[in-house]
Amino acid sequence: MLPGKYICLFMVYSMLGWVYESLFCTVKTGRWENRGFLFGPACPIYGVGAVTISLITNLVSGEEGLQMWQVFLLSAAGSAVLEYVTSLVLEKLFHALWWDYSELPFNLHGRISLFTSLGFGFAGILVVRWIAPFTEQAVGHLSPLAMEYLAFPLFGIFAADLTLTVTVLRHFDKMVEGAESRFNDRMERVVGTTVQRTAQIRDTVSARQKSISSHIRQMGPVGQATVRRIRTFRHDRKEKGISNIWHLKRKASASDTEKE
Repeated sequence: MLPGKYICLFMVYSMLGWVYESLFCTVKTGRWENRGFLFGPACPIYGVGAVTISLITNLVSGEEGLQMWQVFLLSAAGSAVLEYVTSLVLEKLFHALWWDYSELPFNLHGRISLFTSLGFGFAGILVVRWIAPFTEQAVGHLSPLAMEYLAFPLFGIFAADLTLTVTVLRHFDKMVEGAESRFNDRMERVVGTTVQRTAQIRDTVSARQKSISSHIRQMGPVGQATVRRIRTFRHDRKEKGISNIWHLKRKASASDTEKE
């Protein structure tokens, strides 16, 4: 299989994953949800997972091929590893989570859960039995040269989207860290007589909320859309956290919507 075909299949599965995630969350919440890590319509984790299970199935299929229970177990276990590692890496890089299974039973640090992994196990069967044969046949109609020419712009778009997303998130992360540092400095000066300065503490918290909301509004539509897709934010620098940053961001986003 040519590298161009890998890239084409990866992009197809990534876009299908984005469609599934966005539709599922939109129906669940009753409002439009643009899911995924990237700004564009693609969820790379689905592309990686689908291409990987397809490759493994083709490599070890032999004469009889893998049994469906084997595909199920491989997909469930593989998705759990992929989700956990991806969630951990994203949190280490951006102090943010794009999904959180903490409310589901049998979850591990909110990164994976038994029920979602079982769901991906069934999804693996769906990919191997129906989706993969269809997509590979569709891509197979292209000549090797055409696939290489198609893969080049697709990879370029993906790389540009990734660069834009990472740039926005790094900027937002530094902005939040600065707001948290200023907030902690002010609180250290205020908390000396907490009972007597309740109003001053409330004003300090309100000032931090306004500061973060103002920065989000100044990021423009692309930056706002990128930040809005974050499920929750975690900052653990010097053992200090921003547990309510997501609520602040959502509040600012809702305020902007009402103004529009």
